Amino acid sequence: MRFRKGFGIAEAVLAICICFMAFAVFMSVFSSSTRASVQSRNRVAAILLANTLMDELEAHPYGTVRPKSWDTDVDQPLHIWVEGNREEMDFHKKIDFETKGAIGESDNAQDMATITISWHENMGVKQTPVVKPDDNKSMVVRYPLWRGQ
Repeated sequence: MRFRKGFGIAEAVLAICICFMAFAVFMSVFSSSTRASVQSRNRVAAILLANTLMDELEAHPYGTVRPKSWDTDVDQPLHIWVEGNREEMDFHKKIDFETKGAIGESDNAQDMATITISWHENMGVKQTPVVKPDDNKSMVVRYPLWRGQ
């Protein structure tokens, strides 16, 4: 009996299956990294918006009326281009004050501002609290304020 050199059909099918599984694993890792990149980008944008709002709170004279910009609930802190297309990122914000002394509605010398920022991602579980019901991601920052700051 003579043995032929080369691949048989079984070996070729096995090699194709192994290549297909390696490709599937590669695509899964690529998909996960893309998802993590989008989540990281959105979290960084929310942090930038929170930092901006904290700077505005610190610059705001204690005991004076809140500016109208704090009452707009939609903010777009970044303009991003993805593969040549502009991507809109809507972040919803809400600023609450515990004693309302910082915005002139009471005589308290100290106040605590709570900044809630929420946004929608097409992945992940819903977090609370959110500003808009369609949002599923959120971040809450508490910022102390006092007279003479």
